[in-house]
Amino acid sequence: MFLLTLQFQRRRRLRIMAASILLSLCLFICTPALALGSPSVASQSLVSNKVDQATGKAYDSFLKSAIALYDAVNDGEIEVVMQCLAAIEEQFRSLSMKEIVTADGIHALAQNVTEMKRAVAASSPDEHKWKSGAAALRLAADALAHPSKPIWHQYRNVLNEDIARLSKALPGKSSDSSAISKTALLAYNQLSEHYRVIRTAALLKEEPWKIERGDSVLRYTDRILKGNAPNEQMLQGAIKALQEAMDGLFPGSKQTSATIVPPITTAPPSWGWTAMMGSFIVTILTWVGWKRYKVDEYVGQGKRNKPDESEDAAQKMLKRWKK
Repeated sequence: MFLLTLQFQRRRRLRIMAASILLSLCLFICTPALALGSPSVASQSLVSNKVDQATGKAYDSFLKSAIALYDAVNDGEIEVVMQCLAAIEEQFRSLSMKEIVTADGIHALAQNVTEMKRAVAASSPDEHKWKSGAAALRLAADALAHPSKPIWHQYRNVLNEDIARLSKALPGKSSDSSAISKTALLAYNQLSEHYRVIRTAALLKEEPWKIERGDSVLRYTDRILKGNAPNEQMLQGAIKALQEAMDGLFPGSKQTSATIVPPITTAPPSWGWTAMMGSFIVTILTWVGWKRYKVDEYVGQGKRNKPDESEDAAQKMLKRWKK
């Protein structure tokens, strides 16, 4: 009996030892395979950093082109304007859109690029559209390149000053007339212009409802100011709504610098905007004539068709996000 018990214990020990050896072998074989098959946290972090660096470089290049466009527009350098627009369109195609909060921001940026191209290609170019469009693009590009401290945040004080001037120019209870003065309309137009310049930049990082509120309040104020003898209560209500809507666009403290990117410069080009636009119109007309000649060459005089307009990168991006 004693011998049987001893043999049973020996067999049990042998089984335990065999199981331990097999388990050790499995761990020895599987551990390196798992280490090679799955990326480590360090390697994942390295890949992420490389992606972030590439995105940052793309945003920086986009910003440089936008600044060059803004400077060229204000200096009246038409050839540089065309070169910068071509560079902006090319860079827009490869921009990472992951950092943009919503599709509304992407739509606004694409629309900004498209509107700038249309303004430049117009048969009757508008100096104001050129400069305001270039300023809006510069602020939008800066918002992508410097998301923590974008320049458009510095417009808080500017908008507050516009609202203060508008409020001061409105007729009050002691006023003899309820008519809206030219000073009030000028202050409102200045407020609207500053808002339009920062609108795209704001949409890139803020929730769309904040910008929609700003749009609605400005439309409401415009109707009141252009209406027939608005009462004092409606005017003060509009001022309060404007203040709340504009403040809601900006995060954090109200203590910000008053440095801005003006859409219109105080000093025109030394050789004159009109001279620049004259040479530009001649260039456009020459190009249009050549294009029509090429169409006639292939289609014939009797079957002249309208040439197909190729979509630019901004329009393609717009269609993709509308689906």
